[in-house]
Amino acid sequence: MKRGWIFIIGMGILAFSLLGFNCQEKETPYDLIIKNGQVINGTGSPWYKADIALKGDKIAAIGRLDESQARKIIDASGLIITPGFIDVHTHCDRGIARIPTADNYILQGVTTVIGGNCGGHPFPLADLFRQLEKEGISLNFGCLIGHNTIRRQVMGYKMETPSPEEMEKMKRLIDQEMKSGALGFSTGLAYLPGIYATTGEIVDLASVVASYGGVYASHIRDQGDKISEAIEEAITVGEKNKIPVLVSHIKLAKDSVWGEIARITRPVEEARQRGVEVFLDQYPYTATSSGFTSSFPSWAFEGGRDKFIERLKDPENYRKIKEFIIGRRLSSARGIDKMETIYIASCRKNPEYEGKNLKQILEQKGVKPSVEAAADLIIDIEKSGGAQGVFFQMDERDVEALMRLPYTMHASDGGIQEMGRGVPHPRNYGTFPRVIARYVREKKVLRLEDAIRKMTSLPAQMYRLKRRGVIAVGMYADLTIFDPDKFQDQATFDKPHQYSKGLEYVVVNGEIVVEHNLHTGKRPGRILYGPGKTSKEKQ
Repeated sequence: MKRGWIFIIGMGILAFSLLGFNCQEKETPYDLIIKNGQVINGTGSPWYKADIALKGDKIAAIGRLDESQARKIIDASGLIITPGFIDVHTHCDRGIARIPTADNYILQGVTTVIGGNCGGHPFPLADLFRQLEKEGISLNFGCLIGHNTIRRQVMGYKMETPSPEEMEKMKRLIDQEMKSGALGFSTGLAYLPGIYATTGEIVDLASVVASYGGVYASHIRDQGDKISEAIEEAITVGEKNKIPVLVSHIKLAKDSVWGEIARITRPVEEARQRGVEVFLDQYPYTATSSGFTSSFPSWAFEGGRDKFIERLKDPENYRKIKEFIIGRRLSSARGIDKMETIYIASCRKNPEYEGKNLKQILEQKGVKPSVEAAADLIIDIEKSGGAQGVFFQMDERDVEALMRLPYTMHASDGGIQEMGRGVPHPRNYGTFPRVIARYVREKKVLRLEDAIRKMTSLPAQMYRLKRRGVIAVGMYADLTIFDPDKFQDQATFDKPHQYSKGLEYVVVNGEIVVEHNLHTGKRPGRILYGPGKTSKEKQ
């Protein structure tokens, strides 16, 4: 009898052990393990070799994980593993609902984009956020409140200083957008109608953002002779409200000031010594891209487009506008033919202009090229509905000098692109791989670890993005994996619609969105809500 009980107990223990063994065999403690890669963790520290394990949307373990199991294992031998790139200056808010896979960003290794820059954003933000939450997006998305958008909602295109009632209306709208989840406030002080605003107006409106702990990003008023004063204005907004300041797409965009980097570094570093958080973002090209409205005097558009068309009928107004355009856009202190440096990226009314410079267009029209004829062409383009231009304005040596500054981060100033449409700036497809290929690998302007810091932890620090931008246990699993010898931009000014090469994997919130340089179609991205979001989800 005793032996019988021993036998039964022994068989029970054996069965339980086998059951436990089978469960253990079936159970996979990790969802994904990335093995044998060179890890650059985003802080600027030297790379090291390690395996990285993911569980759900987080990094669960880092180290030697030879005995660990996972549902999927990636061998990253010979590859670099970094935090997913964060693009702090985009206009993706304009197209992400239409193309939620954001192919031209994901295929650069970008896992997070910030929209609402240069003073413009989709209003109201809550509608866009709801749509993106419902349909899903392939990368993470945060957005700023655009001052130009808010001012237009309340004042249209009036040049006047806002009345107390108008200021209160604008503040209420900013408060509404912060509660919807905006990350902060942006201005486009070279654009309409932001160009009409005083510093005092911006300081006052930004106080609403400051009450929630948001940030301030500015496309400043001037990027040429008066760039120092323009930077100081941006710093004033941040300093008076005790919030971080990001000066957008920093550059010396007038050949009369090329080489004078101190015009930028002096006001920034003096402010940082006073305890003001000031940062810069930059794209790695010598050409800008924007519409043509900033080529005109601010008064030309007062009251809106109909008033602009009406003013052009007056010969004296037309003469003044033309002279302004020649001085601002078509003159050079170094004898550069500016007609050859201004290209049309997209023009709905005249698509035949796309990809051509002003001189080529004039010749195509049978007009002898001259600055006067080029000014007439710019006026005609704007009169007919406007166009997006590409303007070669910077010196390569300045691009490199600004890139080396420890408080400068990389950003595209681009937007969501439809493959093959128009001739957009190549930064829309190539910004991040270009930094690594051209400025790290070829020109050695930066160490790879420093370039990655400017793409990851520095942007996350600036925007207070929780648990992103660094590879560490407990952080969200946003990762970019590339071949350090092959990662390369392919987009050019002539042929911009080209994805990069050498990108192996992109992981967003634990899910593989790019595999061997191909988009998987997955949409695991999230809205990164700002500090004012009521009942906000965690970032």
